[in-house]
Amino acid sequence: MSNSANPQPNPENMQTIKAPPATKIQSKKSGFLTIKDVSKVYPNLKEPEKPFVILDGVNLTINEGEFICLIGHSGCGKSTLLNMIAGFNGPTSGEVALEGARITEPGPDRMVVFQNYSLLPWLTATENIHLGVETVYGDKSAEEHDKIVKDNLELVGLTEACNKRPGQLSGGMKQRVAIARALATRPKLLILDEPFGALDPITREELQEELLKIWHEYKITIVMITHDIDEALFLADRIVMMTNGPAASIGEDMHIPFSRPRNRTRMMEDPKYYELRNFALEFLFSRYAHHEEDTTDSEMAPVVLPLPASKKPGATADKPMPPVSFVPHAAQPLEASPIKGAVLAISWLVTMATLAAVNTSAVSSQLKQAKLAETAPAPTAAAVVSSPPSPAPIAASPAPIAASPASIASPASIASPAPSAAASPASIASPAPSAAASPASIASPATSPTKAASSAGSGISDKAELDAIGNQLYARIDENWKTTPTFTQSLTYRVKVKQNGDIVQFEPTNKAAKDFLKETPLPTLQTPAGAAAGAQKTADFQVTFSPTSGGGGLLEVKTAK
Repeated sequence: MSNSANPQPNPENMQTIKAPPATKIQSKKSGFLTIKDVSKVYPNLKEPEKPFVILDGVNLTINEGEFICLIGHSGCGKSTLLNMIAGFNGPTSGEVALEGARITEPGPDRMVVFQNYSLLPWLTATENIHLGVETVYGDKSAEEHDKIVKDNLELVGLTEACNKRPGQLSGGMKQRVAIARALATRPKLLILDEPFGALDPITREELQEELLKIWHEYKITIVMITHDIDEALFLADRIVMMTNGPAASIGEDMHIPFSRPRNRTRMMEDPKYYELRNFALEFLFSRYAHHEEDTTDSEMAPVVLPLPASKKPGATADKPMPPVSFVPHAAQPLEASPIKGAVLAISWLVTMATLAAVNTSAVSSQLKQAKLAETAPAPTAAAVVSSPPSPAPIAASPAPIAASPASIASPASIASPAPSAAASPASIASPAPSAAASPASIASPATSPTKAASSAGSGISDKAELDAIGNQLYARIDENWKTTPTFTQSLTYRVKVKQNGDIVQFEPTNKAAKDFLKETPLPTLQTPAGAAAGAQKTADFQVTFSPTSGGGGLLEVKTAK
């Protein structure tokens, strides 16, 4: 598909591409997988004369033992092509053949690893792999099945997690199980559809290294879809770049000249790495960019990465970035409308007058509160606030905090001042029960953290408030409960919630709830232990997670008895 009109990498620096160094991985058969004049067309029911052409005239030959990466924009037919290779779908015209035999249906010689893992959530890692092994090797004994499963779990480093269900595994571990399941049947061709797309960068690089080790050991042929050019450069022998749909085809077939085994850091120091990367970027973001008819060349120009200063082969290796056309803010014309200016000026004056009125009202309110405080019959309260207790006596005697909760909740104790309860700052640290009955400690807005904690933990009796907190708790759990249930019986927890909706404590009330704790969002929603308690009451709720027959879950929140 290449022609002289399309930009190509600098030939002076690409001589090694035509004669790559010999490696341990060599193709055993030429034309192991062949794709000849393949097209895929879907009928258009609304306009039969305009059918949907997904692929048009795709030709590709893959040798045995090669690692091929397919890249291209979303919607260019990459997954459609892989589905034909796997046998899930057939071409409208043309032929896909493996070792000369036309592919018409799925088979154990072609295994697929999907981006979303596709593991059965009710089975453990061992059982998920067993399922494929038993299907393909029905003539083998149970002991042989167990050995195959064990060997493949060890191959991907999951021996310790063999009895965990998918809901108890991280994303990277799930993908390891999926790869082990695919390799357990010893396929001739491994098909990977963006297998690392949903993983974090660190896990992604780890699995890339693992995949290369497996590929090197088993000499398996791999065809992989990816949107990550750096990933393709690190893994592949060839990068096959597809044009945009509709009617997509093969645009470029670029050989990667780096020898194996590959070192990621050393590769990125090689000038050829940046030249190949820039060539792929130019293909995707300039020659075959999305919405070409709506954009100019300068808008869709690729981002060209410069070579390291010590590695630049010459002035022609780096493609200069095109100038970005934009209009500075200072150069944009302003609308000189006198009516608009007058409206803005009036709005500004009204806003300033409103702010002044609010500030005046706030100052007046503060003065009134100060006068009331001067005439209030609680002179000893100031002594409590002005002389906070030292941390040592508070920690040594926690009894005053919970000595008499009734005295805090009683209206009589709040209404009647008791000067003797707060006669001295030392009364805060004193073990005497009268310290909890001080009205000053309840009414003062400057209560110390220790005294505020004395009112926390008391129950909420108002039904309307309980219902509101319960509804808020249900909404938070329901919003964050994304895990597909793998448990078969209900999980019940007793959850303690503050007035503001914070979850301060939860505990399982049955064994299943304790065993499947990671499948609920409660650990992530709980307020950290070190957070300030605050002077808030709490309420207890019973939260139940129940499995449903359709594979989903049911959430129930009610007041604990």
